[in-house]
Amino acid sequence: MELKKHDIIADAYNQFRLYGFKSVTMDDLARTIGISKKTLYELFKDKDELVLEAVKYMLNNNQCDTEEIFKNSNNAIEQIFGILGLMEKMVRGLNLICYMDMQRYYPASYKYLEEHKKNYLYKCIISNLQQGISEGYYREEIDLEIITRFRMESALLVFQNNLFPQDKYDIVKVNNEIFTNFIYGIISIKGYKLISKYLQKS
Repeated sequence: MELKKHDIIADAYNQFRLYGFKSVTMDDLARTIGISKKTLYELFKDKDELVLEAVKYMLNNNQCDTEEIFKNSNNAIEQIFGILGLMEKMVRGLNLICYMDMQRYYPASYKYLEEHKKNYLYKCIISNLQQGISEGYYREEIDLEIITRFRMESALLVFQNNLFPQDKYDIVKVNNEIFTNFIYGIISIKGYKLISKYLQKS
């Protein structure tokens, strides 16, 4: 049953990321997944719970991929470009209404996302900055606390549909532009030489 529940959460997440959390109903999910609505409600008490599980599923997968990138990278710049690739994979094909839906209709899921950002994302960013400074690739005079919080918030700008409407902007390009401006703001002269090859690849 647990395996089945995990598969249902994965299928539900795929539907949500395409069409948004609000517009996809439990009837839609039952029909798409190929199970009865009764079975769906036996596993999840309501849609709010299923949305929360889908958000947890997304963040858990993202965390596993992030840890793999950190473990296998040779330096801080390779790390941060690996994360850029991960973000590109995440936003490509994502309906930005998801983020707005969470804010408006699913407070428990949005709170979970915010807690994940404040804890795990914060830890990852500050760790990368500290490593980059120690390696000489980032400017040693940057204020770690300020730049960590700046990166946390700027990384989420791509999801603000009111700033970058999806019908007018390529969200992958928006994400890359925000990232490029961030990385150029923190690198040292030594780091500048290294990022050129990564930017060409990306």
